Amino acid sequence: MVTAQKITANTSFFMVALVLQKLLSFIYFTLLARTLGAEGTGQYFFAISFATMFSVLMDVGLTPVLIREVAKDKENGQKWFQQIFTLKIITGIITVLILVITDSVIFYSDAVRNLIYLTTAIVLIDSFTLLFYGYIRGRQSLKFESWGTIIFQLIIMVMGLSLMQITNNVLVLLTVLFTASLFNLIFSGIILVKKFKVKFKLYYRQDFVKKIIAVTLPFALAAIFAKIYAYMDTFLLKMFLGDAEVGFYSIAYKITFALQFIPLAFVAALYPAFSSYFKNDYEQLKKVFAKAFNYLAFIALPVSFGVIALAEEIVAKLYTQEFSFSILPLQVLIVSIPFLFINFSLSSFLNATNRQKINTRNLGLVMALNVILNIIFIPRLGIWGASLASSLSTLLLFTLNLTAVLRVTSFKAKLFKPLIGSLFSALIMFGVVLYMKDIIHWILSIIVGVIVYLVLMFITKTLKQSDIMFIKKSFGKPS
Repeated sequence: MVTAQKITANTSFFMVALVLQKLLSFIYFTLLARTLGAEGTGQYFFAISFATMFSVLMDVGLTPVLIREVAKDKENGQKWFQQIFTLKIITGIITVLILVITDSVIFYSDAVRNLIYLTTAIVLIDSFTLLFYGYIRGRQSLKFESWGTIIFQLIIMVMGLSLMQITNNVLVLLTVLFTASLFNLIFSGIILVKKFKVKFKLYYRQDFVKKIIAVTLPFALAAIFAKIYAYMDTFLLKMFLGDAEVGFYSIAYKITFALQFIPLAFVAALYPAFSSYFKNDYEQLKKVFAKAFNYLAFIALPVSFGVIALAEEIVAKLYTQEFSFSILPLQVLIVSIPFLFINFSLSSFLNATNRQKINTRNLGLVMALNVILNIIFIPRLGIWGASLASSLSTLLLFTLNLTAVLRVTSFKAKLFKPLIGSLFSALIMFGVVLYMKDIIHWILSIIVGVIVYLVLMFITKTLKQSDIMFIKKSFGKPS
């Protein structure tokens, strides 16, 4: 029997693993960018992004369905795995063929062609690894995936940093990802066989397949929208401008989304509460949602203003002056962080109240707008046009989801009053950091800014001791 304590322990360990992985990944990409320069970084980032954009065709919602069905029906979990594993082989072959043909036609004389061949193999491996861990998640175990995630990133760090000492060849450095991904695939496969006694074999039953397809369609549609939304800007930058511009944009992109694990972890911890209160205590659901909304803003606002104030120093010191063209795109992208963070709570609320279709619809609309804006802005405004398109799309998604939430239920305005105090504190902090960065070391100005923000939050009574306890309990052991 899996106890609540065990689930909490597994989840906490997995969150720690994700945080460590994100931190090491950010450090590694920073060092990689310094080694490769703008053009090499652009080729590296584009090859991964292009293949990843097609990865959704390999999974088409199969993994989420496997997790859910294995969790519900452990006795038939083997059949679910074998049928979905068989389907994954089919979708994998089809997707690889599409990718290889597309790559050969579009990039037949481009330096990224061979890079995309390799990243296609990486994405295929990762797709099966995701499926293997999906079964393990369905059996309510996260520790193996946690260890796999940590070791995966350590392999990248050790092997990648070693190779950087002797080469700046993009293809060679991409083999680092291939090696780490291959390890993760083998590791997860061994765990499936040895620990969970899963037998790998092909299985096909037509009525079973029809059932799976019917269930996976909503997942697949949402995933396709999300992938196009996330990576179309990189593709269009490559088509309109070139590798160096993709490299400049990749720096702004990486910095902006490096902290995305914060809302992910926060909402993952609160989602069960949302679901429970929706069934049992609707008033409490509204209060908890308002708190999550406010707390995500408390974190996002100072991050956004702080990065805007220090964008020049961050880019110059971490990535060298060669990436100075990344400064403005970073400032434009980072503006969207508060809306991006808060949208996690909005999306989670809609899912918890059985309104997943609204999420999918809104994501589809935003994807369409994002593509249109990128086509309009990139040729006219260059790199920062892609950033502007991304920020405006994030703002639209926030607006659509917030409108949907407000249609579902009404909230008292006083529940969101703390946002005023947070915005005021962040603005004062912004002014202090701008002033102090020319007097003291820029890193010290970050520390000063954090202190100023927290002091003002307590002075204005925007943040109270009870709020600290709520956030702590959100990630702690459930009562």
